[in-house]
Amino acid sequence: MAVIIIPNAYSLAYEGKEPEKAVIEKTPAAVLKGTLERPGMPSHAGARELRGALLRRGNLARNLLIRGDNLPVLKTLLNEKNSGRLKNPDNAPGVRLIYIDPPFSTKLKFKNKKNEDAYVDVLTGSAFMEFLRRRLILMREVMSERGAIYVHLDWKKAHCVKTVMDEVFGPENFLNDIIWSYGGRGAKATASQFSRNHDIILLYQKKGRVFNRQFIEKRILKGGPGYSQDPSGRWFKTAPKGDYTDKSIAGLERQNRVYRTKNGNVRVKYFLREDGIYLVEDKLVGDVWDDIPDGMHLSSVEKTGYPTQKPEALLARIIRASSNPGDIVLDAFAGSGTTLSVAEKLGRRWIGIDSGALSIKTIGKRLGSIAASKDLDDPKKRYARECSGFDEYAVDFCHTPKARNKG
Repeated sequence: MAVIIIPNAYSLAYEGKEPEKAVIEKTPAAVLKGTLERPGMPSHAGARELRGALLRRGNLARNLLIRGDNLPVLKTLLNEKNSGRLKNPDNAPGVRLIYIDPPFSTKLKFKNKKNEDAYVDVLTGSAFMEFLRRRLILMREVMSERGAIYVHLDWKKAHCVKTVMDEVFGPENFLNDIIWSYGGRGAKATASQFSRNHDIILLYQKKGRVFNRQFIEKRILKGGPGYSQDPSGRWFKTAPKGDYTDKSIAGLERQNRVYRTKNGNVRVKYFLREDGIYLVEDKLVGDVWDDIPDGMHLSSVEKTGYPTQKPEALLARIIRASSNPGDIVLDAFAGSGTTLSVAEKLGRRWIGIDSGALSIKTIGKRLGSIAASKDLDDPKKRYARECSGFDEYAVDFCHTPKARNKG
């Protein structure tokens, strides 16, 4: 038999790896049943299968909170997409944005401060790789064609998972290796290595994506080095002219945006906003995020007590960047519900999945009291709006076929 060699192609090989086609076709869809109504929350659909739950009600569609193994639930969502019931405001079928903070293969059991079980993270080696790979395959299928996925990892597993994601999504769809440098955990005096003060977030697209540039405000005291005033009193900083053409420089000169040094070199002016004694510069966000502290520094208002909770500021940046109002956001390892809470505040539709009872309990409480939580734009203020409501489901294990060799 002839062997065909495809240049630059590679694939991962390990024990228990199931063909991609089999993952998509043979993973059983979960049958979901409505669970008990939560006090203070709008009523959900009651005990029934998921089919039809995403149908529009007027101009709205319900959000979903689902308890159970996310593998068969993802297959159910894929069926919903293929049936035309999972659509974004532009009628694009599928989920616009996925963020997951999956297990990191830590071999640990996580509990909250009340010693209640949150989840176990015991899969290692090829079992861990296949566990995540199968879910990533179904997530890719559930995504819209112009969709993005952010996978939040630590330093131990990011390199392994990137090879899996290259295989699942294609290396050409890799966009960013985002470094979340949260700081705040200094190295001990006796440390024998550099301190570990960052997580890694891998960003991939399906075939295209929504992307809204993000900016952060940099505040500088007036009169600081590198900042000057022009004759009209406007503050500015300068930068080299770079690859601006002479024609472009002439246009900038007409806008009073050209600065000439004592040596006659041309630099470009960038005017800044003023706020009292400060200058405010809008700085474009890159792939190193060092302005968002980690969960250890959350305010008491934001803390839920759930282990591994991520800051709302982190998810706000992700959701604003890769979705638009009304788009569908999915978190298949919903945990404390940060993704869902932020999606709610930003006017996105959301779907959360988690297998843990503590997670579902925490999310229900968090969304039920969301009006008292902090506003994303002004943390000194309360959000002051009730949750728009959601349907809550659980996997009906009596009627859901068992997945083969789940990994």
